[in-house]
Amino acid sequence: MNFKQAVIENAWGGFSMDYGLLHLQLATPFAVLIVLFIMIYALNKLLFQPVLRTLDNRNQAIAKSQQSVVQINEEVESLKQEFQQKLDAVRTEALHLRNTGHEEGLSLRESMIVEERQTLKIELDKNIAELEGEIEATKTFFSKLNKELSASISKQLLN
Repeated sequence: MNFKQAVIENAWGGFSMDYGLLHLQLATPFAVLIVLFIMIYALNKLLFQPVLRTLDNRNQAIAKSQQSVVQINEEVESLKQEFQQKLDAVRTEALHLRNTGHEEGLSLRESMIVEERQTLKIELDKNIAELEGEIEATKTFFSKLNKELSASISKQLLN
């Protein structure tokens, strides 16, 4: 018996099949399955779970970032609306103040014009009265002068 045949017959399963180059023993598939399960367990613990955990953490971080972006966008929109409302209120107030100031300026100008007209009318009436007095004085002077001239002419003509 050769060495190859001795190994096949004394293998730890006791049952073996020889197919030329392929020697199948009963213990070999069990040993392969045990090694395969050990490798699957080891790879799961050492490789797959950390990678999956990292991917889950990354997905959670991305989800949190997206939620914060959505929340910040909502806050920005609400702040924009609030700013626009305040800006509209300020514009309305400024327009109201401008209109009020314009109206007050117009009313002040009108009152100043009326007051100046009254002052000028009083001064005009005073000047008219003064001129009438001067006209009367001039009339009186001219009537005296006329009488004197008439008397002087009549005296010269009669003499």
